[in-house]
Amino acid sequence: MLVQTIPLFQDAHLLRRGMLEALSDYTFLFQEYMYKGYGDGILAGCELTATEDVIILGKGVLLFENRPYLLKEPMMAAYHPTNNLTVLKLMFFDEMRDPNYIYREMELIFSEQTHMRKGEMELCRFTLQEGARLRYQYRDFEDRDTIYDTMNRVHVPYASLGGSTLSPEITRSFAAEMLELSSITDYDALFCTQILGQNHPLGPEALRAYLRRKGTEEFIGETNHELYMGLADILRKAGGEHRPQETERRKKWRVTVE
Repeated sequence: MLVQTIPLFQDAHLLRRGMLEALSDYTFLFQEYMYKGYGDGILAGCELTATEDVIILGKGVLLFENRPYLLKEPMMAAYHPTNNLTVLKLMFFDEMRDPNYIYREMELIFSEQTHMRKGEMELCRFTLQEGARLRYQYRDFEDRDTIYDTMNRVHVPYASLGGSTLSPEITRSFAAEMLELSSITDYDALFCTQILGQNHPLGPEALRAYLRRKGTEEFIGETNHELYMGLADILRKAGGEHRPQETERRKKWRVTVE
């Protein structure tokens, strides 16, 4: 017979070894099975905002190497214009142990390298020009992939069953814009309505299946950016718009500060 033990912590009760063992089982073993098969990425929270010179990572939970990490306090990183592509990453240092605890330090770092090395997770990327202010709010779905002076979070991994995926904010933005169009099919409407009815990330395989159904069977979509571009293409075609040229997408927008 299997018995589950949940310790009760009350005033005047002795703290026993068995209570701590039960608590350890409930927390660490539970999370190990809860997120089995998930890709690394953000689980909840971790919103990014910016002041004139500081990027703020809000409180939240991340999954890294199949272990959740709780950010109980906001983290901050000072930034400045460089006119070069800059990637904000969360760096997970190697674990350290003592007889009582396992430690793992985390730090916000900036890099010009878009690939992730060991222990790194992308939080955003941007190219900030002199005299411009970093935007973290968006006009529409396609504005999320603006290159200059805009916080791009398309590449940021979100934890989901089957692998890392796009943020729910991005897929909800796609769904909301699609549902405003009169030319979409019932299949599109059902897919988008389901997206709006959930607050967790949509798995990468579900996105690939939708994109293959709407496009070509050969679509693979291995990266977040490929998934995003596939959704953007569907949205443009549904709206009757022509795909903008790459030169138009990369147009620089300058803001002069007096």
